[in-house]
Amino acid sequence: MSRTSAHRPPTDPVGRARSPRTRHRFGRTRLLGALALLTTAVLGAACLTPGTAQAAGGTVTVDLSAQGAAPNGAGAGFLYGLSQDGSAPADSLLQPLAPTLFRGGGARIDGGGWLGDGYRAGSGYRARLDSALGQARRVTAAPYHAAYHLLVSDVWGADTTQPATTVYPCDNGDCSNWTSFIDQLVTDVKASGVPVSYDIWNEPDGTGFWQRGVNSDQYYRMWDTAVREIRRLQPSATIVGPSYSGYNHGWLDDFLGRTKSDGTLPDTVNWHFGTDPAADAADARALLTAHGITQLPLTINEYLFSQQQNAGYTAWFLDRLSASGVSAAAHAIWSDCCGAGTLDSVLAGGQPTGQWWVYRAYAQLGGKLLAASGGDGVAVASAADAGAQRVLALVGNNSGQGGSTALDFTGLGATPYLLHDGAVHVTVQRIPDQSPLTAPATVFDSDVSPSGGTVHVPLTLVSGTDAYTVALTPGNGTTGPVTGTVTIDGNDTAAGDTDHFTYGANWGLTTGVSDMYDGTANWSYVGGAAASLHFTGSKVVLHAVRDVDQGRMSLALDGGTPVTVDDWAPSRNASGVVWTSPQLASGAHTLTITNTGAHNPASSGDNIAVDSADITIP
Repeated sequence: MSRTSAHRPPTDPVGRARSPRTRHRFGRTRLLGALALLTTAVLGAACLTPGTAQAAGGTVTVDLSAQGAAPNGAGAGFLYGLSQDGSAPADSLLQPLAPTLFRGGGARIDGGGWLGDGYRAGSGYRARLDSALGQARRVTAAPYHAAYHLLVSDVWGADTTQPATTVYPCDNGDCSNWTSFIDQLVTDVKASGVPVSYDIWNEPDGTGFWQRGVNSDQYYRMWDTAVREIRRLQPSATIVGPSYSGYNHGWLDDFLGRTKSDGTLPDTVNWHFGTDPAADAADARALLTAHGITQLPLTINEYLFSQQQNAGYTAWFLDRLSASGVSAAAHAIWSDCCGAGTLDSVLAGGQPTGQWWVYRAYAQLGGKLLAASGGDGVAVASAADAGAQRVLALVGNNSGQGGSTALDFTGLGATPYLLHDGAVHVTVQRIPDQSPLTAPATVFDSDVSPSGGTVHVPLTLVSGTDAYTVALTPGNGTTGPVTGTVTIDGNDTAAGDTDHFTYGANWGLTTGVSDMYDGTANWSYVGGAAASLHFTGSKVVLHAVRDVDQGRMSLALDGGTPVTVDDWAPSRNASGVVWTSPQLASGAHTLTITNTGAHNPASSGDNIAVDSADITIP
């Protein structure tokens, strides 16, 4: 599992110092309006008009006639996502995600587990096990009926806080204390009546949890001892492993060969992270076959690195999980370990984020999964639900860039319920990577006429961190694109994004500012330092810090006459509206922002700090 230290507090250029944060997505709420993602709906014509391909390009083909298994919600799992006693988050925030897996073992709870108690069952051990069983008791029962992977090594005390003098299981060939621990643990779990799977050791490959060598003889002695004791005391138990920190062909090959020989194969083969879960799962199945092992369930009970935890990448990974056949997977923990009850910042301040809405859309996939191909960094998980008369697609992006793509829904004859009066209704929603996020923005909602059994849906990915949903339902006679606004963070500098900032020399970045949009500020205190906002739309509203130490900026739209804006204010407004453009011709525009090097006489500084911009579309 993964845990991080706090960022340093922001410094003076963006105003007063803030307390440290371990994650910087604590910006203000802004209700996003609709984005004109699909610009034209042509009834009676062949299709919607696609945009020009950019960074995230290509066309994804979804075959409505290639219907497979029912969606299994494999990706709706969470590592240490619950509060210590399992009571949070509230059912109203958890049930809509239809979670299928939780994982925990009381990591970081004071007392240090079995290890902290002097290698015996004292109060530290009890606190960790009670926490895990409390969580498991809630989520394995109705209405969830989820699985719970009990992190045996965390209950023991190996959570990266263990001292350098730690005596690890089977040190010097002595496994007796480890055996006593396993016996105590299994006895206590059985007495609780709570169903759990035993995940024996977390990341046993030199990550800070196991310091005795990956796949070493001592590791296998530890593993074999645990498996044999668990199966002796609880023959029906499910054992999970090896839980490497990343998918590794060679490590897993060695593990399967050794544990097959020793008679200690796990019931579920598990690993963490990886480049593509579908490719990793295919390789794992090939290894099982090569070793003559009957195919076992596969799980990935930690996925997403810290920098990947955004709406777009999360959706991409969930899409690939749908294609992988993996039975369960859990969102990793980085900033909120280990009892915050936020599903690792999938919730912020008790409110949904962009990632939460991605998981909600994922849970709404019903009926039969559909085959999809193509995409150039864009992945789609989709399902056709005849009962609901709906096809739903979740669109993710692993490129980190915006751009244009398209979805072609082919084989319309396999879903005749979608066609009404010669049209299919298409609804597109954008899920921005915003924290918190009140709701996705509807960006297109109109009937579309198919051509040759295909519904063509072009998409403009405004930001590489956004996710989208596309829903097909029976035609209902409504037409027309939707217009509205989209918010661009000042730190969105991806050139492939439709709307983005660029910064010249003498600009700095501060993260973790709790009262700013997305927690980031781009600032300069040097006269002449320039930045630009490149956007496509018909109006722009600029947000910047207004405070007692802020200077003056000049703003020039499309090379026109600059206007001076004074950012001084007698009290702080970190996301203040400092300038609103007039109504513009819909199209591409550039707003140039320059530090004038001057300030209001009442101000104590020349700094300017950009927060975000609201763009009206089209």
